[in-house]
Amino acid sequence: MKDYWRSVKGRPSLAAGLLLLVLVVTACQRGGTRSGGDQIAVSTRGPGMKRAALETLQFPAPRTFDLRHVNPQAFAAALGNDPVRIFEFVRDTIAYEAYRGVLRGPKGVLLAMAGNSVDRAALLASLLEHAGQQVRFVRGTLPDREATDLVTSMWAPRPQSSASQTLGEVPQSLKASTDAFVASTRRSYAIVRERLREAKQPTSRNLTSTLKALIVDAQSHYWVQWAKEGTWIDLDPSFGDATPGRTYAKAEETFTTLPDSLFHRVSIRVRVEEVTDASPATRTLLTYEGKAASLSGIDLVLFHQPENWRGPAASVPGAISAAIEDTGRLKPVLVIGEEILIGDVFLQKAKTTGIGGVSSLLRRDARGTTGIVVAEWLEFDFLAPGGTRETVTRDLLDVVGKLRRVAKQPLTLEEVVSRTQGDKAVNMARAVYSLLFTTGRIDTAHFSQLAEDAAPHEGEAPDIRRALRRINVAFVATSDGLLPRLYRPGGTAVVFYPDTPRLTITELSALSGILRIGIDLRRNWSRAVAIRSQDDVFLASVFRGVMDGALEWILIEHIVGALREKHGWPMVVSTSSVFDQAGADRVPFLLLPRDNEQLQGGVAHEGLVRVREEVDQGYLAIVPQRPVSVSGLPRFAWWRIDPRTGETTGVTDDGLHQAIELNVEHNKSTGETTITWREFVGNAVNLATTQTVTVATGSLEMGRFLGALLTAARVINETVVR
Repeated sequence: MKDYWRSVKGRPSLAAGLLLLVLVVTACQRGGTRSGGDQIAVSTRGPGMKRAALETLQFPAPRTFDLRHVNPQAFAAALGNDPVRIFEFVRDTIAYEAYRGVLRGPKGVLLAMAGNSVDRAALLASLLEHAGQQVRFVRGTLPDREATDLVTSMWAPRPQSSASQTLGEVPQSLKASTDAFVASTRRSYAIVRERLREAKQPTSRNLTSTLKALIVDAQSHYWVQWAKEGTWIDLDPSFGDATPGRTYAKAEETFTTLPDSLFHRVSIRVRVEEVTDASPATRTLLTYEGKAASLSGIDLVLFHQPENWRGPAASVPGAISAAIEDTGRLKPVLVIGEEILIGDVFLQKAKTTGIGGVSSLLRRDARGTTGIVVAEWLEFDFLAPGGTRETVTRDLLDVVGKLRRVAKQPLTLEEVVSRTQGDKAVNMARAVYSLLFTTGRIDTAHFSQLAEDAAPHEGEAPDIRRALRRINVAFVATSDGLLPRLYRPGGTAVVFYPDTPRLTITELSALSGILRIGIDLRRNWSRAVAIRSQDDVFLASVFRGVMDGALEWILIEHIVGALREKHGWPMVVSTSSVFDQAGADRVPFLLLPRDNEQLQGGVAHEGLVRVREEVDQGYLAIVPQRPVSVSGLPRFAWWRIDPRTGETTGVTDDGLHQAIELNVEHNKSTGETTITWREFVGNAVNLATTQTVTVATGSLEMGRFLGALLTAARVINETVVR
């Protein structure tokens, strides 16, 4: 180790980067520090400094990995519907994080156990209302000193709860997963960091919010007034010394509900491209718009149903009969909690026995469809208070292909029909997508004392919706639990927290005889803030992205590992697994665009087009020099890095962000396996696969995985720092 440090002497950026790798911390937080030149003290006055164990609360519903018990009504009941206990709970347990507007809402703040002043006020108001109390909101301007104390309290040590401490020892069956996770994270980060160092990255100095900007956000201050015996009592739980009746800012405005202008908003669209006898055209089939706080942590599921489906059936036979007539037309269905949105019908395939009738089939018909769909996209708009908008797109279907699109070569009508017919044609009715929006961290304290799932009733269909949700929750909670912050010796921590909605998509599909179970980190950014050293922030963000890539790989491996042992399934494909294989094969790694000319032939055209497109948009990409063989097939993947922020995402050659494929070719001689979704889907869906999909997503099983992986942070710290 001493020889190593001599070798990096004079290269502080590399040393800092490697320290970020090894100094991962989770539950055990260190003491407060002071930042270098400006000598800003880390305050311990903030809220959330006396966190009590949540397992001491008695909830009206069992604690399971679904986290359905994490809601204001259940917490109010667990606190005895006592206004004073509720106030003290928010003051002592819910930490402060600086961001603008209403992002999380009451449920999101409970999931994160943290929020800004307006979100914490929204939680307090909701808890009191569920306890039968009348409240209103107050707005004021927090003085500089209080705002500074509130912001710097984000770096203060506070009691933490970890699922790894409540679920006992790591089972031997999970130790291999933990070891693989640690090893893969180290290997990939070392490769990425070395390529960045050679290119003298990071070079930007605009990497993080300044302390001054965070303080400005904190000065817009909100609290609650409680109607007690005809008198409005101020309740501001923003500091550890808060008491009922005490305020920290002068009231400037009161209102019964929070203004709509304060809220972050999300819109969801399902859009298709259709080919007619004219030019291809796009059409929006389904639209939803709402507050991000309303989506925080709830179930959202997207699937497709035959056009004659009208909603959940009253009985299983009725549901199945609704799908007897195959017209080739489908409609998207979006389930948001208990709400069901049904989109417009589209034509997935034309019934034809030859090419001669193609033109007539692709004209607008009485149902309003305009042609055969050759592409489908799921689009999300994220709108922040003040008007900042970001659009994120997830491809669901594209029979044209990236190569043809970039070359601006549309399919002919004959090609359209050919690619949308037959056993290998994509059938969108054979896919379900679970969408999880998180507006803050998912605190691991919620996973203590989990109850096992109730035994299913005889003949009850497997709940695929619950299984996919739990995969989403497991990824987000483990990622957040592993890396709430990173320390640099002698300095303050880099703190991570979402200040905008995140989106994770879990997919189960057999679109064209290929079974896929995958996690897509479609929008996975967490804000990274530090009181000093912007290089630390950049490198911390890079490390977090690489760690998430390894975590996503290990999670799916854990879930489907039994299937590989039983049926000989192929290896999971992810950026981490591709890089591990490339390292084993001694394939050099390149930094694009700097090393564009060194890419060797054999790279799949689709993947090469995708990575070059991202580089043209200003991203950096760390790639193997050539594809590597995964389960006998050449695969390609890369780490995409935003040079402004360090945000790092693994992308595979099919363009999915950390998607994982389990490719099993359809073989008619083995017969069909039927997977039945519960009646919220409305009918039984036959997936042509070679095996039964049995995923290990029981409440305790997923809890053990979370607890085991959280030990990985301590393993890295203890084995390397010593």
